[in-house]
Amino acid sequence: MHEFKFEPDVSEAIVQAIVEGYREYIDHRKDRHENMIISSAFAWTKGNFIESKIAEISPSLKLTYQTAKAGLTWDYLQFIHGDTKKLFLIKNADYFNENCFSQALIPNPQRRKGPHRTYLHELSKINQNLHFDHSFIDQSHKEQQGEQLSLFVYKEQVEEQIEEFHKTYDEFHILTYKIDKAYQISEIMHYLPNPENNIAYSIENISKYITGSELTDDERDILAPGQDNDIIDPAAFDIGIIDEEGEESN
Repeated sequence: MHEFKFEPDVSEAIVQAIVEGYREYIDHRKDRHENMIISSAFAWTKGNFIESKIAEISPSLKLTYQTAKAGLTWDYLQFIHGDTKKLFLIKNADYFNENCFSQALIPNPQRRKGPHRTYLHELSKINQNLHFDHSFIDQSHKEQQGEQLSLFVYKEQVEEQIEEFHKTYDEFHILTYKIDKAYQISEIMHYLPNPENNIAYSIENISKYITGSELTDDERDILAPGQDNDIIDPAAFDIGIIDEEGEESN
C-alpha cells in the first residue's frame, strides 16, 4: 500500500493547512462569540475553513479543486492532483468509520441504520481496479457501527457526474483529522477506500507533520462542551441515491 502515499512534502503541506485552517476557524469563533449574542451555528463552518486553507496552497502543490455537496445544501471541496489523477477529500474523524466508510459514526443512536448506496461510495468505485493489501485492515475497530446520515437524490441527478469521475480519475483518497479532548488537532490519517468491502485502508499516519496545534485556555473555552452538543458537522452527511420509484439503491 506504500505506493499510494502522497509525496512527503505534499502530505506535510496539507497537514499544516489543516492545522492553520482549524486555527483560523477558532479565531473566527472567538470573534463571533465576543460580538454576537448567539453564535453556536458557526461551529458548522470548521470544514470550510480547513478546506479553504488547503485551496489557498493548492497551486504550489499542483492541486486543483472543485465544489461538491454534502447533503443537498452544504458545500465542500474535492481536491485533485492533476499529474497523478488522484481525487481526495477531507473528513472529520469523529464521524468517519474506516470499516464502513460510506456510513458515518454519529452520537445519536436513534437514527436509522442500514446499507445505502451513497455518493461517497460511488466515488470510491474510482478505486475498483486497484490492488488492496487486506493485511492492512485494523481489526480493533471492527465492531464500530455506522449510521447513514443522508439526504436523498434520484440517481439520474448524479449518474452523469459520477460516470465522469470514474473516467477522469485513477485513485480516490480520504484524509481525516481528529480533534482530541483538549480541542486540538492530534491526528491526521490518509486512507484509500475499497468499494468492494466498504473498508477504508490506512495508507499513512501523517500526524508527524502536525505543528502549532496547541490552544490557549481562552481558545478552549470557546469550544467547551455544551455549546456544540446538538450540532452535527454537515460534512458527516452524504447524498443517498434512490431510483425513480423512490427505492434506495444499493
